Amino acid sequence: MRIIVMLAVYGSLVLINIRGVRQGAGAVTVITVAKLLPLLLFVCVGIFFIHAPNLSWIGWPGSKSLGDAVILLIFAFVGIEVALIPSGEVKNPARTVPRSAYLALVVTTVIYILIQLVAQGTLGADLANHPDAPLAESAATFLGNLGRTILLAGATISAFGFVTSDILSSPRMIFAFGRDGALPQFFAHVHPRYRSPDVAIITYAVLAFMLSISGTFERLAVLSNVAVLLMYLLCCAGCWVLVQRDVRSDGEPFNFPGMKIVPALAILAIIWILAHATVREFVVTGIVLALASIVYLIRGQLRRKS
Repeated sequence: MRIIVMLAVYGSLVLINIRGVRQGAGAVTVITVAKLLPLLLFVCVGIFFIHAPNLSWIGWPGSKSLGDAVILLIFAFVGIEVALIPSGEVKNPARTVPRSAYLALVVTTVIYILIQLVAQGTLGADLANHPDAPLAESAATFLGNLGRTILLAGATISAFGFVTSDILSSPRMIFAFGRDGALPQFFAHVHPRYRSPDVAIITYAVLAFMLSISGTFERLAVLSNVAVLLMYLLCCAGCWVLVQRDVRSDGEPFNFPGMKIVPALAILAIIWILAHATVREFVVTGIVLALASIVYLIRGQLRRKS
């Protein structure tokens, strides 16, 4: 049944997105609102049912347990780089985009902290006994079974929303690779009627579906985080060099205290988080990078010969 549901989800999203970006973007907007409402209800009502003793700490977590939690938790914060995609259409992007990114991260972090406070403040130590649906069990303590149902529905909508947003944006990278020659031209095919990258959308959906049925959410999330953190590591290294050289473009850059050391601190933090990944994640990521490099080199050789 799990596989059938996943097949139905990806199949419906492929059909929606092939019909055009407007339909895909509309679905993302509706689902985003629908998944935020249960969380706002959870925080706004649950904050009045927090028991202060439930928030006390018996002791500080060790480096390993903290790192193992962070390498999974970071999944909730990745994706901020997607905000850079439309930055070419923004006025004064050198200042506007960083401010927007920081604001988004601050708002997201505050919401996550409030959710954690309500969940832990209502369930206390019992929170660890509900790893599959902790927020639903927390909501049940002050909203009853109706609250549990609302939060379960919200979790389902949120997961569906993530897939909806992902399948709207990510296939465009496959399309760009095909257009630029990094992949066969076939992947840059455009639907004759809807003008959408249909082959790229179908290809991405098939790959995502195969990965979805191959492992648990936790394993796939950590695997994804390792790949993303490696990309972030390269970006932080590049940012550090650009800041040291005072490279500027598109107007006056966004400056803040400690700007020159933040990239270095971020690099150290990323290395610490990656140190808690398993050999499996690094092996899988290495294989993917090796295959991608081989395809890139072969395509380059073919282009030069032609």
